[in-house]
Amino acid sequence: MSIESVNNKIIKQIVSLGDKKARDESGLFVVEGKKQVSEIPGDWTVEYFVASQDNNMPGGAKTYLVSQDIIRKISDTDTPQGILAVVHKKHYDMQEVLKSERGLFLLLDTIQDPGNLGTIIRTAHAYGVKGVFISKNSVDVFSPKVVRATMGSVFKIPLFQECSAEQVMAEFIKKSIKTYALSITANMYVSDTKFADKTALIIGNESKGIGDAVLKAADYCVKIKMLSDIDSLNAAVACSIALYEASGQISF
Repeated sequence: MSIESVNNKIIKQIVSLGDKKARDESGLFVVEGKKQVSEIPGDWTVEYFVASQDNNMPGGAKTYLVSQDIIRKISDTDTPQGILAVVHKKHYDMQEVLKSERGLFLLLDTIQDPGNLGTIIRTAHAYGVKGVFISKNSVDVFSPKVVRATMGSVFKIPLFQECSAEQVMAEFIKKSIKTYALSITANMYVSDTKFADKTALIIGNESKGIGDAVLKAADYCVKIKMLSDIDSLNAAVACSIALYEASGQISF
């Protein structure tokens, strides 16, 4: 089916999904780009595809053909690739995820930069993290910039957003998951830490760090050893280093 006007209801819906409220109300989000669309797993539900006429059509859901001009108008990128998908969000069972006998978990306390969150999710996927818990006041996991930055990992790892960080900490305690807060005020280095078989790393806000209540509730505070007078690292970089160190000790 072809769409020739930007006033078409499908096009208007795609534009509206740039807004978090619309994503929350509809339970839908946009995935853009050939590689991203090709990596949507079969157990995720695609509402429909939109593509330019010169694209190879993916299967499995209704496809709407549009002009390159319309693609450019609805794209969130400077150089659109001519294909996007509108996808239903997937919801996971927190208790099911946390019942693992061993594993690595991640609590993100007010991460607000889309690039940071996307990179953290991709790195968490790379290091076998069982679940990522994202606190309230963080950037939306399903915003176009975050989805794009995950490079497909948004589909590969259980994500829980708008969590109460304090409640997640309480669940960690119930499940005997040891918590390690990454903080520049810590006295113990990540590289010298013996991580438990069930470990949760806590990463804080880019400028303010981890909230006081969560920091006090953590079993351990750890920091990254640095050889210069730089006092902190980018949140995604720091998380990557900590995940590397912790994952090497935990047998999955």
